[in-house]
Amino acid sequence: MLTRALSQVQPLQNLMSEQGYQPVLFPSLVINPLYNTPLKTHYDALIFISANAVEYGLTVLKTLNHQTTQIFAVGAATAKKLEQYGIKVTDFPPQKASSEALLALDKIQALHNCSILIFRGKGGRETLKEGLEQNNSVEYIEVYQRVLCSITTKHRDSLSAFLQNGKGIITATSVENLTALLSMVEQIDAKKLNTITHYPLAVLSERIKTVAQSVGFSQIEVATEASDKGLLKAVQTIS
Repeated sequence: MLTRALSQVQPLQNLMSEQGYQPVLFPSLVINPLYNTPLKTHYDALIFISANAVEYGLTVLKTLNHQTTQIFAVGAATAKKLEQYGIKVTDFPPQKASSEALLALDKIQALHNCSILIFRGKGGRETLKEGLEQNNSVEYIEVYQRVLCSITTKHRDSLSAFLQNGKGIITATSVENLTALLSMVEQIDAKKLNTITHYPLAVLSERIKTVAQSVGFSQIEVATEASDKGLLKAVQTIS
């Protein structure tokens, strides 16, 4: 079961199909752009906290004078997305994509008395901002928001098809993605909520695993890298 937004699931769907899996699409979120404006036209550092932040933040980035700006990514996938658009990345955590790993980077710790702009989705954790604003001026620019999918006949059919196979595996790429899935399953048929948590789950981070455990999942495999290939490896480990 692939729960990523329909507009972004194709690469993962292709990867799973190529490896002999049968992807069942159950998009739990829709990603909508937000049109906010930063307070300034130049910052000493820009930080992108997801590939979505890059995708939806490009319009804002083009309005900034960033030739002398340090640009950081939260992880490898986000850095790759920036580089695809010809944007040079100063640094990123090579192993685990997280706010904590980003804050631990030497070049991030060296930022003092700097103006920093963080590109992100609406809401989210405050860990990064709190870690940076002790020595710097930090501002958010929220460039997208995740919205719960409306339940369609396809969702009902996908859930039914998935639950007919006792060897199914669920994938979740964010906490919001996972909680949206559970909310939708409960709306479709509350009795199936307990059933769904008995399936193994492949996730992209320890944070998602912690939330998954709190809602009843017990067999959870965390990808060694936050990417489609990492998620595939997690699925392969389970299967």
